[in-house]
Amino acid sequence: MRAFVLYAVLWLPVGCIPATAAERYQQWSLEPQGEGIIAFSFRSNSSEDAIATSELAFVCNQESKYVGVMLMPSRGTFKSQQDIVPLAIQKSENEFESSDLLQSWENGAEYIFLEMPDKQEELASYLIAREAEGAKTVHFYFPNDLDAGTPTTNHIVIDPSGFSAGFEFFKTQCEEAQQDQ
Repeated sequence: MRAFVLYAVLWLPVGCIPATAAERYQQWSLEPQGEGIIAFSFRSNSSEDAIATSELAFVCNQESKYVGVMLMPSRGTFKSQQDIVPLAIQKSENEFESSDLLQSWENGAEYIFLEMPDKQEELASYLIAREAEGAKTVHFYFPNDLDAGTPTTNHIVIDPSGFSAGFEFFKTQCEEAQQDQ
């Protein structure tokens, strides 16, 4: 976990700045995030506030061969004292289906992250399957502390269109850099 937090801190300040060398896959982008770090991410603006941006990112540190996934809600909307944060990933906004995911991610203060490779693969497979079905949205739900003064649940919506091609290229770029070292 410590390695991911370090790389997340390095990545966060530039995560909201569009990179000039980004590869685009519909609304997904593959961007260098500094020396040896690449991110494959989806940014969404809240319908209520065009400045409020949420982001889901697969991040690869090419030097350490480390891959992690981060989910960053709009600034100031996530407050949790829990070490582990339950996450529901759903195809439908209104109901949980048997094919949807329930995962436990780690709390990084203003974001949550996933380090376990098998759970990352489960998430990627889920997004690829939703894209193949033609789904236009995937919904991420995770709780805030009850006394945080924020809504009890965060809800982030992403579009899986373009994910599979971009994720394959991300994996290739990450693996090639790892093999060169």
